[in-house]
Amino acid sequence: MSNEIDARIDEFIARTSKMTGSEVRERDPWNNEASADSIRHFAYGTDDGNPLWLDPAYAAKSRYKKLVAPPAFLVSVIYPILHGAPMDAPLSSLIGGVEFEWFLPILVGDQLGAKSVQKEMYEKKSSSGRRLIFVISECTYWNQNDAVVAKATGTMIRTTQVGNELLFERPIYRYTEKELEEIDKAFKAEKQTGNQTLYWEDVSVGQDIPPIVRGPLTIGDMVCWNAALGPAYKAGRLGYLDLLKAPHTAARNPIIGWKVKYSQQHEDFNLASQRGMPGPFDNGVMRFAWVCPLVTNWMGDDGFLRKLYVQVRAPNIYGDTTWYRGKIVEKTVENGKRIVRLEITGVNQVGTTTTEGRAEVVLPVRME
Repeated sequence: MSNEIDARIDEFIARTSKMTGSEVRERDPWNNEASADSIRHFAYGTDDGNPLWLDPAYAAKSRYKKLVAPPAFLVSVIYPILHGAPMDAPLSSLIGGVEFEWFLPILVGDQLGAKSVQKEMYEKKSSSGRRLIFVISECTYWNQNDAVVAKATGTMIRTTQVGNELLFERPIYRYTEKELEEIDKAFKAEKQTGNQTLYWEDVSVGQDIPPIVRGPLTIGDMVCWNAALGPAYKAGRLGYLDLLKAPHTAARNPIIGWKVKYSQQHEDFNLASQRGMPGPFDNGVMRFAWVCPLVTNWMGDDGFLRKLYVQVRAPNIYGDTTWYRGKIVEKTVENGKRIVRLEITGVNQVGTTTTEGRAEVVLPVRME
């Protein structure tokens, strides 16, 4: 690594360190209200077909009496990831993990606000000697009653990017007809517990919850994700002027040499390759949103997702399929609430564990 590259990274670290403890806003809020349209837009964009989010007549018969937003909807209010100091540094961006704790449900009509604070920054070295800079963010979300709805912690890893040197390389997978049939069957079999109440007494430690399958990952998935989250960048001149304010969010298109928003790498094969992937790859916050239905499908309308942590263990690239599974590892009673804790894993089509996580769910009891 050249002294020049090291010096630029040192400057990034120094500037970023000074931001610790400060409120940081890298983009404007997208959804300030949990309207029926924005809820539907987010649910469709994250492949979550729960009627509690989508069907007003169905939701009216629930304990909420109205539509509810998916728990992950809050990431479209304020993105729970910060990148560090806004400067042009030779660093790639990888989301390491996202964790949420919810205190209240998000109901249709709720007015939502949020702020993000850089909580911590530290550096490590990878096994290959790359510099890894961890930027930890904390986001707080509240509703129109100034009640805190949720808090989130995000981990952004900025890692040394030297020229076109690849961070990750694997051929795009070609599925057999049998594998495609298995995915088809899994899609058709997915269902929600819904209004058939799942009681705390009826679940057991060691029990598996129904798995879900997400993928094969396509350009369409990426476009829908960015639309659900809210535009990650403006077009043309306005987008370019935004990049001048935040050069750390830019990547250079290897064909025309023009800088574009880093998020665009997810939708462009050439950019994806330049940034160290052989094809467009998923986003860690997107993966968090994709894991949420694993839990909400299982817990039903009367359960409450209290905590979810999703850690990215390996990238998903274009064409990848992930099988997400959960296992009950603990049942407990805390402050009168019946808690079920889950461990979560995601394994792709070549057997690589791409995702690990944990969740806490509050379930109703049949009898006191």
